[in-house]
Amino acid sequence: MPSTKSYYDVLGVSTKASADEIKKAFKKLAVKYHPDAGGDEEKFKEISEAYEVLGDPQKKKEYDQYLLYGSSPFGGSRGGYSYQGSGSSIDWSEILESIRRGEGAFGTSWDFSGFGTPRNKAQRGSDLTLSLEISFEEAFKGTQRKVSYRIPSTKEKQELTVKVPAGAQDGGKLRYKKRGEYGKHGGERGDLVITTKISPHPLFSFSGADVHLEVPLTPAEAALGAQIDIPTPQGKTVRLKVPAGTQNAKTFKFSNLGAPDLANKGKTGALLARVKIEIPEYLTSEEKELYAKLKEIDPRKPRQHFN
Repeated sequence: MPSTKSYYDVLGVSTKASADEIKKAFKKLAVKYHPDAGGDEEKFKEISEAYEVLGDPQKKKEYDQYLLYGSSPFGGSRGGYSYQGSGSSIDWSEILESIRRGEGAFGTSWDFSGFGTPRNKAQRGSDLTLSLEISFEEAFKGTQRKVSYRIPSTKEKQELTVKVPAGAQDGGKLRYKKRGEYGKHGGERGDLVITTKISPHPLFSFSGADVHLEVPLTPAEAALGAQIDIPTPQGKTVRLKVPAGTQNAKTFKFSNLGAPDLANKGKTGALLARVKIEIPEYLTSEEKELYAKLKEIDPRKPRQHFN
């Protein structure tokens, strides 16, 4: 009948033994049972197997976690033991073999449902997640929304007023402590994590605390310069002075006209106005004549570097 002793029993040490004590116990037994010295080969294999696990800090940690389950037989892998609990059957020999190979055990696909936590040990409830869609204006200025959700374990409905701060970001997370799933055996509740999703705006977009605005320009405005009143996310206007010869995609910065910077308290982002020169798709006869004349008198050769 196979042994049901733990590896600590095999080496004759306590579960609180230090690394040095475990090593000394192994050396003493190895000398006694080594086959070359006329010892018991099976016994030598048994103590070697025990030291292979207990002598490695990570493997020992994994093994100690399994000892928490109490009634499981922890013999060598050759015993082929199983643990029966709550309708589950676990082949401990395979798990111990996994530990010895250094592959760990909790990271594998074993099913420990029903007995994976020592009886009556307090367990924290899991976090619950919600997605909250808000407009650009709500994200920029901040808002409050009432949300409702259900606790999975009890199906009870819960309500909460969510305070979205000014400068909220797309994908930002708001965490409400102890509003998630209930804990077990006196464990505390998990949290409720709400992710903000910002609906697209026809003019503005966020990049951190900065706000981007695309400003269309005609070719004439870009070439000759212009003064244009552009909107701000605060609902006002500001004058953009476009110098003559402005190139496509040039960006003009208006400091402190962006959103509150949640990552840097007390600071505000900028409004970044990026110009886009729009070439007309259709021309009147007069426009065609003017563009033809301009082409004729234009001395510039923008592609001369191709030669």
